[in-house]
Amino acid sequence: MDKINCLTEKYSSRVIGLFFFLPLALVLGFLGFLIVPVVGLIFSVPLFILAFTFIVAPEIKVCRLILKKDSDEG
Repeated sequence: MDKINCLTEKYSSRVIGLFFFLPLALVLGFLGFLIVPVVGLIFSVPLFILAFTFIVAPEIKVCRLILKKDSDEG
């Protein structure tokens, strides 16, 4: 695994959480709250949790070591 793969993996998980799961959770939560509030919460809360998990996902240890090594050398 090299530096480019680590950076793309880091950004891809953030993009999936921010631009896919979070808007989906917002839309389902809003529509669910308008139609049937309990069902809307049942579907939207797990999606919110999943979105924030993707956004704040920790880096893989190998990537952390690679990126730290590169910053120490430069």
